[in-house]
Amino acid sequence: MTKSISRKHRLASTFSPMWQALAHTLAAKCETCGQQRMVSIFRFYSEGYHPSCKGCLLACATMMPFIDLLFRRLGIAKSTTKSLLRDPVIRRSMVSVVKGIASFGIRYPQPTGAPISIVWNVTNRCNLRCIHCHQDSSPTCLDPELTTSEAYRVIDNMSEAGLVTLTFSGGEPLVRKDLYDLIKRADDSGLLCTIASNGTLLTAETARELARAGVKRVEMGLDGARPETHDFLRNRPGSFEATVAAVRACAAQGFDEIATTMTLHSKNVDELEDTMELAEKLGATRFYLNRLIPAGRGVDVSYLDVTAKQKADALKTLYSKFYKSATCGSGMQCYARGMTYYARLGYEHSRGRIFTVSESLSGHERMFEDKFGSAVSGIVRRLAEGFGGCSAGLTYAGLTASGDLLPCVPAAEPLGNLLTQSLEDIWVHNRVLDYIRNRKALRGNCGECAYNHLCGGCRYTAYVATGDWLGTDVSCPFGPAS
Repeated sequence: MTKSISRKHRLASTFSPMWQALAHTLAAKCETCGQQRMVSIFRFYSEGYHPSCKGCLLACATMMPFIDLLFRRLGIAKSTTKSLLRDPVIRRSMVSVVKGIASFGIRYPQPTGAPISIVWNVTNRCNLRCIHCHQDSSPTCLDPELTTSEAYRVIDNMSEAGLVTLTFSGGEPLVRKDLYDLIKRADDSGLLCTIASNGTLLTAETARELARAGVKRVEMGLDGARPETHDFLRNRPGSFEATVAAVRACAAQGFDEIATTMTLHSKNVDELEDTMELAEKLGATRFYLNRLIPAGRGVDVSYLDVTAKQKADALKTLYSKFYKSATCGSGMQCYARGMTYYARLGYEHSRGRIFTVSESLSGHERMFEDKFGSAVSGIVRRLAEGFGGCSAGLTYAGLTASGDLLPCVPAAEPLGNLLTQSLEDIWVHNRVLDYIRNRKALRGNCGECAYNHLCGGCRYTAYVATGDWLGTDVSCPFGPAS
């Protein structure tokens, strides 16, 4: 695969200026009608929309054969193509990819024109004080946060840039009294809304209110299969029972996706299988295995980290569940976060057939099969060549409670503030992001590894350990592959 990717890199570099010029034309807004040409083209193809502007109408008609050819080559029927282009999430994502080519040319990995996903810590206040919290959140936290009107401006900024998914996180987002208003504003702006909560405040009534406001996906921490294991990390007795009840309430509410996350450490590593089983029994559709992040209070509990062998074994257990759900087409999807080498493990175990594209996407998700057929899943899997590995600065960013954009959530490296700067401008022109994106310049073990196109290592961990965003991801349990 490495040699194949290398040949594609050289070919892409040769034709990049041509594709960049075309993408720039398609991503631009029409000077006559003000509509983004790519959106008009997709609507023309999928909905029969006819723009009143003659220039846009000509562009739409011209692009039809190319869209037909592209999707036919990918093995997708025209009816499925139309269904794909009508889906607002996929449409916005594709527009962002085109804008990324317009701004950066064709690269491997490919940055999008704006983040596809932002995790927004809307507050650093929290009703808990978890011992591993990389935000150092607590009930008494006094960190500044945006007012409602300021938060609205930030949401509008993100929507205008072309953001696709917005996760409301914290802290505990449910302690913000205006949370439902913020979610509604984001939903009305066309953003796919997720909430990441510790679950202890998420009752059945809260779940109903979140759904009414526009939340489609929920995520909660479930850090063990026994109360004492979960409560140890969450630092409060009774939090396990509250979270279990919250997962059940969200399953009953019927959100599009219900995810639980488990932070791996030495005191719960033996409960991984039982925790996955419990999560699925409660109604979770996704399971994320996290690792301890060296930030905030996470630095103070580094002694709880697992050994390299324990981590590798845990990832194999996780992948076994992922492989089963991927091949039988049912069951909970299992992913790793902050451990991009999970993709490498899957690639090696399946000989390149079944592995994760990124930390939240594989192509094996039932949503693709149900909505668009098996051919689309195959295409999503091919995206590994362009979007695999650490997504910081490529398709994802973090956002603080005061509006500062970050390369990723735990990285205390403000890139600019969305109250005063355009998200798109920061994303395209920031020098730190440009540096992080240069995966060909990776150093140390990550630079030597044959899987850096697929994995790339956690850039934040490399930065903390080496002082260099392009250094070695010291959390990798495998070492460089030749």
